[in-house]
Amino acid sequence: MWQIIFLPVKCINHKYRVVEVSVVDRDMCKWKIYIVTHQKIYPALFQVDTKFNNQNYCFLNVGSTPKLENSEEFSCIAQRDLPNYVALGKYWTESEGIYNIWRSGIYKELDFIGFLHYDKELRLIKGFGNKTNITERIEKYLYNKDRAHISFECHSTRWDYAQNFMADTSRPNEPQGDGVNCYSYILADYNEFFHTNYTVKDLLRHRYINLCSCFLIDIKTFDKMMQFFDWIVQSHRLEVFDTEHKHRFQGILAERYFGIFLLLEYKEYKNLSIVHQYDRGLK
Repeated sequence: MWQIIFLPVKCINHKYRVVEVSVVDRDMCKWKIYIVTHQKIYPALFQVDTKFNNQNYCFLNVGSTPKLENSEEFSCIAQRDLPNYVALGKYWTESEGIYNIWRSGIYKELDFIGFLHYDKELRLIKGFGNKTNITERIEKYLYNKDRAHISFECHSTRWDYAQNFMADTSRPNEPQGDGVNCYSYILADYNEFFHTNYTVKDLLRHRYINLCSCFLIDIKTFDKMMQFFDWIVQSHRLEVFDTEHKHRFQGILAERYFGIFLLLEYKEYKNLSIVHQYDRGLK
């Protein structure tokens, strides 16, 4: 993010010497959020933010339709057209698109990368003032930073843990219950991959966790997270669950793999929880 500028300065003897001046060029910070969708774009959810634009936002088509409905005015890409595309299955939900963006490498010129659901509205939740200047808030927070985490969907860590989503290989087709909590399963994988020894108690000390795969982070950390996730995918360790794919359980687990990684990776983050239109029946 630093630029070194060499300026020619004329001296008394009419010759030129070079003066090195270091300046911070933060206007060149590049960030992009991929909005994961599968069929249709809902413009009203995003255009409430007057600074919504096609440079910082791109709709990622993870569905089978060749063209998204209402896509004429927007920047769009289809994951099937990405280099190194691999089909995981729709039961992986947003994580399939995130994984294919990483595999493609098309984000490498960015400084920060993020993801949102198609039914998220660029409006802060009521408790945060109901404001719609999300792009402005993102730019303000990223200013003068090389490393940052913005969460667009925060939930109580203890509340989520108490939902009792399981990852119990002895009961693989039960999504919830009193078996092995998915937090324990995910944390065991995390500790194995990163050679750490965190406990569930360490996780529950954090008040909030970033869920729904709705985040914006620096590229270096994104690569680190996706190397971990690639290990998960290649090992097929999630395929043992929900074998008939009735609950999209791989996606439920994947968002918690991301959430737990981010919770342990960053000491601080920006909570920009925005409205999630769960109840509007958007398809």
